[in-house]
Amino acid sequence: MFEKIISKNVVNTGRQPEADIMKAFVLLNLAIIHVYVECSTAEELFYGLRYFFDSIIGGPFAAPFFMFSMGLGLAYTKKDSAEDLFRRGRDMLFIGIAHNVCRYLIPSLIGYVITKDADFYLARLPYRFFSNDILQFATLAFFTMGLLKKFKLSIKWIWVISVIMMFIALPFNGLYFDNHAINIILGFFIGTENPPGEPVIYTDFPLFIWFFIYASGSLFGELLKRVKDKKKFYAIVTPPCLIIFWATIIHQFVYEYGMMMGPGDNVFYHMNPYEALVCNLNSIACLGLCFFLSRILPGKIQDIANHISRNINVIYFIQWVLVFWTVDLIIYVITGSTHLDQIPALIVGIILSILTVILSDVWVNLRRRISNEKKI
Repeated sequence: MFEKIISKNVVNTGRQPEADIMKAFVLLNLAIIHVYVECSTAEELFYGLRYFFDSIIGGPFAAPFFMFSMGLGLAYTKKDSAEDLFRRGRDMLFIGIAHNVCRYLIPSLIGYVITKDADFYLARLPYRFFSNDILQFATLAFFTMGLLKKFKLSIKWIWVISVIMMFIALPFNGLYFDNHAINIILGFFIGTENPPGEPVIYTDFPLFIWFFIYASGSLFGELLKRVKDKKKFYAIVTPPCLIIFWATIIHQFVYEYGMMMGPGDNVFYHMNPYEALVCNLNSIACLGLCFFLSRILPGKIQDIANHISRNINVIYFIQWVLVFWTVDLIIYVITGSTHLDQIPALIVGIILSILTVILSDVWVNLRRRISNEKKI
């Protein structure tokens, strides 16, 4: 049966519409997710719309899918050599620094000048500026993948190494060193924590945990390139992936444990190997559902999804800058608090999502115009 679905040769090339649709869906929700993160207390993130956007949409459906699709893209790109990956890692490093300057440094200094509130704007600034966010992870992931490819390792062996990395990191989850600098630096690789009352150490995407998801996406991409009949393929793989994922999520929610019970905490970001595997299965299920959706969606909508998906870095950059400047600067300066009720927060998130898409389009068109002028 599988011989009719999967070929020994590469037969499925080009952009995959199911990946574009899913990435566009998540990207359009990012501003809402991050507004809720910035304007809610940790306790509030356990309930209602805040929980839905932060822990469900913003949990297994967001970062894990981005990491998985990043690996999927590696399988499809022609620029997959070690040198290409080192170059992408270098570029991502500078993008991440520029992002933190625009997202944290500039608005925090402006906010401090206006309010003189050092506790809010300056005390957290070093920890946020040197935080391990998704762009910092991508930098390390590209460098790591490039290094492994330098040794001529196949994606199967790279995936095995990623599994080993995750099990190496597992005993160190929650580890704390009595030195904030060491805690931050090691947090780029393992899941360091901070005890209650200490400054927050943002170790959201430790390399040794999340590289597994990136490598899994690439491994899946190598398989997907050989799929002759995507309809039959996704019809077979999607249902069991959905069942395992939702059974796990519901069980964790009912019995209050695991990655689904840590809003505002690192439980999700420092997931265990089984939870990471479950996130991979969810990503495959989402691709399957979006594939079937692509068969009925109008071409115009798919073109929009494709356009949004292509500008993933720009959209991620802009939405976080808009969220922080809006919530932590404008709203805090005016009201003395970042807190918003559920519905106002949702409205602000929707407005910022629309603004993000508009501004990303302006930026992309501006860069294209400048590039064309240089060619003349």
